[in-house]
Amino acid sequence: MKIANLCHIIKDGKILLIRKKRGLGAGKINGPGGHMDEGESPEEGVTREVKEELKIQIKNPKYSGMLEFINDGKLAFLCYVFTTYEFEGEPTETDEAIPLWYDLDKIPYNEMWEDDVEWLPQVLSGKIVMGRFWFNNWKIDKRKIWFIDP
Repeated sequence: MKIANLCHIIKDGKILLIRKKRGLGAGKINGPGGHMDEGESPEEGVTREVKEELKIQIKNPKYSGMLEFINDGKLAFLCYVFTTYEFEGEPTETDEAIPLWYDLDKIPYNEMWEDDVEWLPQVLSGKIVMGRFWFNNWKIDKRKIWFIDP
């Protein structure tokens, strides 16, 4: 199992997503994020990952939930979800990701992981998500999702 993080960066009615260029999910659109290094807090990990993928420095990442992804019967990822409205720098393409801005009402869910449409709209409305998704060969088989009003 890997511990991971995901960040949704919002500014002026738009969300900053990435098109992943390599690794699991290459070609898909997602929020920036990735693995956590040994000894990192979730906030430190998501800040580092966003900087590596987009060359920007996020500020005040807000905890927005926790997702478990189980694939082929094994816990593959435990993922901390964050949202932020503050960053410094200009999002820049790297060897990992292409930055893409979308209007909040035009998020391309059809190009994202199939679970995103089930929880991301609620997170963007300010709720905290707790979810568990079971996949077979990375296709959703079952899910349990809870939302909490902070």
